[in-house]
Amino acid sequence: MANLTFTAVGDCIITRRSSTRKETAFLDLVDKIRKCDVAFANFEMTTPAEPVIPSSEYGGVHLSAPEWVIEELKWIGFNIFNVANNHSGDYLFTGFVDTMDAMKRHGAVYAGGGMNLGEARSPGYLETPAGRVAVLGAAASYSVGSHAAASRSDFGGRPGLNPLRIERQIMLDPARFAALKDIDNALGTAHAAELRKKFGVFPDFKEGAVKFLNVDFFEGEAPALRQKPSDKDMDEICRWIADARRQADFVVMSLHGHQGASGAGNNPDMAEFFPAVAHRFIDAGADAYVGHGPHMLRPIEVYKGKPIFYSLGNFIFALEGVWKYPAEMYERHKFGPECTPADVVDAWTKDKDGNPAGFLTDHKFYESVLPVCRFENNILTEMKLYPLVLGITLPTTERGEPRLADAQTGREILEGLGAASEPFGVKIDVQPDGESVVGVVRW
Repeated sequence: MANLTFTAVGDCIITRRSSTRKETAFLDLVDKIRKCDVAFANFEMTTPAEPVIPSSEYGGVHLSAPEWVIEELKWIGFNIFNVANNHSGDYLFTGFVDTMDAMKRHGAVYAGGGMNLGEARSPGYLETPAGRVAVLGAAASYSVGSHAAASRSDFGGRPGLNPLRIERQIMLDPARFAALKDIDNALGTAHAAELRKKFGVFPDFKEGAVKFLNVDFFEGEAPALRQKPSDKDMDEICRWIADARRQADFVVMSLHGHQGASGAGNNPDMAEFFPAVAHRFIDAGADAYVGHGPHMLRPIEVYKGKPIFYSLGNFIFALEGVWKYPAEMYERHKFGPECTPADVVDAWTKDKDGNPAGFLTDHKFYESVLPVCRFENNILTEMKLYPLVLGITLPTTERGEPRLADAQTGREILEGLGAASEPFGVKIDVQPDGESVVGVVRW
């Protein structure tokens, strides 16, 4: 049984050195992380080696950095990492293998990726004075082709991330469903789907569904979007969690997922499947569930004495620090060969009149919390939340770097998170803490 302190953060898009920073609000944050026995971070970067080959499918922007960013995160105090996310495949499977190799070279304990599916599903292990810690990682949001494939006795697998595949089903009321079938027939796509079905090599047709433009539509009482995790993936991930439970004193399960309500991503309203997934992971043997992906905070829950963080938002969000982009990034913004990385940054951070655009239009992308959890005999006994800001109004060279929030902003962050978490049985009491505030969690 483990008695330890645990902390976690969400997305780390790190492109600059943190060890050169001297602000008190940052160094105090680093001190809190270093004092914990176990500190988790989602490594939302790649460190591809030459020749660097970009993927045509990528997570919105190709993310890469020199491998010294791993040492920077270790310097802050993080000692376990997830590498499974929607940017894992930004530089093909070769770039992902380079990233995992860099993790090994720098002695970083990670999970969520491997040379085949079995490796990607399996835990990483960290030895600490407080006991042996297992970390597992998976992604429900990822680019096409970046998930690992299993090996057979007669054929090798494929490197990649540990997937939790999400099946999307769109329900339509009878009138709309009939209209869709008419459109499907009129376009000839229904006939094309029937031809594919006859060949027998496309096994993704479901009983009662109209597969229109490769999306499954079903008839129901009312329009609705259903997102359902793969039973097979859930069974396999839980099998590895159970294995880790037998091999470690403390088990951390991490999941990267952007999915929001009604199919939207990058917002505080999570898709309906996340609570059931988190609960099942805890039931399988995880001591903590850490979610990330939407780049903003989502609710906190305590289930059977174990913390669930549905999303911890961003911790480092230094998008503007990416040094180079492939041709697709320039073509996407209709830039000519004379343009530079700074032009790409301007394209997603400013509108045509020079006003903030994209992520800069919502301060929630630049706010987070650092949870510090105390466990006794693997049961959560105390949780404190330290509010963070990432400098949304700072210049490009400083924006996206975390620090403890001032008291007023910190109170607003904690009260907002408290309101979101209340339906999950969690209350957050806001108390003074030096120049800032701290949230004391009750459940």
